Amino acid sequence: MSFSVIGDLHGSISNLRQIIRKIRKTDALFITGDITGTISYSLILKSILKSKKISREKYTELVYSQYLPQFIKFQIKSAKKIFNILSKADIPVFFTHGNSDAKEVREVFEEYSDKNSNFFYLENSIVRYEDWIIVGYGYCSPAEYRTPFQTPGEKKKKEIKEDLQQLETKIQEMLEDGENFLFGIFHEPPKGSKLDYVTRKSSHVGSELIKNHVSKIPYNFIFAGHIHETQSYEIERSAISVNPGPLVNREWAIVYPDEMSVSLKKIRIPFSIKGLIYRSREIFK
Repeated sequence: MSFSVIGDLHGSISNLRQIIRKIRKTDALFITGDITGTISYSLILKSILKSKKISREKYTELVYSQYLPQFIKFQIKSAKKIFNILSKADIPVFFTHGNSDAKEVREVFEEYSDKNSNFFYLENSIVRYEDWIIVGYGYCSPAEYRTPFQTPGEKKKKEIKEDLQQLETKIQEMLEDGENFLFGIFHEPPKGSKLDYVTRKSSHVGSELIKNHVSKIPYNFIFAGHIHETQSYEIERSAISVNPGPLVNREWAIVYPDEMSVSLKKIRIPFSIKGLIYRSREIFK
């Protein structure tokens, strides 16, 4: 048995096409959020002309405010292209959103999940699939590296704590039914793990709230993304935790649960403008 894990696609359709045949050979796909496109070249140009500088902060501020109608159309178009590719995988796809996925796009996720028996969107919810219990939570704490609440998937820490407490109650009730494999799909990784360590900062930048949550729940698998600088995994006792890295930067992973092993993957393709932009985020704060 094997699972594919991807995250932080940010609309990287070409990268997804590169690996879809390999994904099809695994038994399930897990997606850790930030699925739809966030880089619109036309809106980048508008942002530069309006603000008179190249600024990721200013671009983010504008696309989620003044340019929101155009940006939502852009994201929905991106989502449809991605799900058209994923529909060819013919395996179960379990996914949550990320902080960059607009509310209207999350509604599209729900529609695809309702209409396709292989798609399972987990915004803040749990699904049972055969002898698996899959928990999904896509919201993030307010950003510390830029202006908080710029993106639509951020919530106040108090709200996240309440959400996770409600999930914990439901999980415990479901676990009483017997033996199950328990999966957790989060956009933001737990703090203090290999999944959230940024080498150039020599620090862990994940979520304390997710850390507290996973310490209470006996997950067999934890999949999280959000931190683009970290492609990593850790195996402790009977649990496997993975940050597959951002697919927009050509990174992904395959998990082999029977062998208790993880293979971190890197797509070998030519130069990508979109990938360069994401790798240069610190330069253009």
